[in-house]
Amino acid sequence: MSPIFLVGFRSWITKLSMNKKTVITGIGVVSPIGIGHQDFWKNLVSGNSGITPMESLDLSKYECKNGAEVKNLDPAEFLGRKGLRYLHKGTKFLASSIKLALDDANLNIDDEISSRTGILIGTSLGNFSQTTDYFHDIVREEPSELSPMQSYDVALNSSINYASVFFKIKGFARTISSGFTSGIDAIGNAHRLIQNGKADVIIAGGVEQISLDLYMIFLLRKMLSGSHGADSEISMPFDKRRNGFIMSEGSYVFVMEELDFALSRGAKVYGEVSGFGTIFAGNKKYDTGRRVEKAQSAMKACMDDANISLQDLDLIQANGNSGRLSDHIEAQAIFELFEKRGDEIPVCAVKSIVGECYGASGAMQTAATALAIQNSLIPPTINCEEKDPECNVNIIHQKQACKINTALVNSFDYTGNNSCLMVKKL
Repeated sequence: MSPIFLVGFRSWITKLSMNKKTVITGIGVVSPIGIGHQDFWKNLVSGNSGITPMESLDLSKYECKNGAEVKNLDPAEFLGRKGLRYLHKGTKFLASSIKLALDDANLNIDDEISSRTGILIGTSLGNFSQTTDYFHDIVREEPSELSPMQSYDVALNSSINYASVFFKIKGFARTISSGFTSGIDAIGNAHRLIQNGKADVIIAGGVEQISLDLYMIFLLRKMLSGSHGADSEISMPFDKRRNGFIMSEGSYVFVMEELDFALSRGAKVYGEVSGFGTIFAGNKKYDTGRRVEKAQSAMKACMDDANISLQDLDLIQANGNSGRLSDHIEAQAIFELFEKRGDEIPVCAVKSIVGECYGASGAMQTAATALAIQNSLIPPTINCEEKDPECNVNIIHQKQACKINTALVNSFDYTGNNSCLMVKKL
């Protein structure tokens, strides 16, 4: 057999392995509007906001009071009671959502598949609050007097490590921290790994938790709604009154499988992850035009990766988080990229209901998108009552029945990361 033939054969095998399809077979949600994807979806399509005055923080000295907090979660229901006292809030969110996703997928990670199963979770700041608390304890007290268990759940990756052990995942356990795009970057990279034959199953998504540390970071940077004085404190993407985002928290996780593996076990399929595009926009001091171009590039890269034309897109799940500049950049990028269809393609901004969950938002938007495809229904964008004329896109104000074959999920970061995901009906 000639060497040329062998090289060609190996090249063909490599290309064949990269044509594997990635599908979503399970969705796990711990959110401010419901525990489990059923309650999440029910409240989402009803436009029931999860934004209320925050109860977990004492904000009496500060101007911004509202947030979207997870309530009514009993982690013992999903994890049992053993060891719970050592876990912090974010770890409970993540592990509970993974259990929900695995149950939804009807998947048991046993010895047969554990080595071909991985976990890839995005978080921008993880257990940041617990890390700072632990540091303060070290400074205030003698290190020898601290309990070893105080350091059990304080690292950025500690939630993911706990989950991998608890659910017997032996393939790999990785944390992605790329700012506000962390969750969608985790899903996109999980798609790449499955596409390239590196795993049969990957648990992917994002997790974040509200804490006073994060609140102060966003407040001092004037990123929160209401932090500019007497402005109303509300999440209203693409509205001309918008003045910043509302903090949120939660965990949104997916069971992602290679298509043939999923079909071999008779799994239901919510949709296919068919494309991923990511680009760094560069210095935040770049002018608006340059940042619009970079947002377009990320969307176009994702669509090209999925082999979807501009004419074939049915829905855009927008990043829209009520930021004055960020919403303008995204709307302008959509309008210019899609040209004649720029003001026709339905645009949905679920952060108007759930708030800005930073590193987990892309995963939250993906959950909303997969459920929209399954139910042929676009959730409403609430609070956009005075549409900004500079945001010339087709905002869906009321839930709308619509057959959705292809949907683009946008996740854009204030520091320049732009990532997009394509989800389509199988």
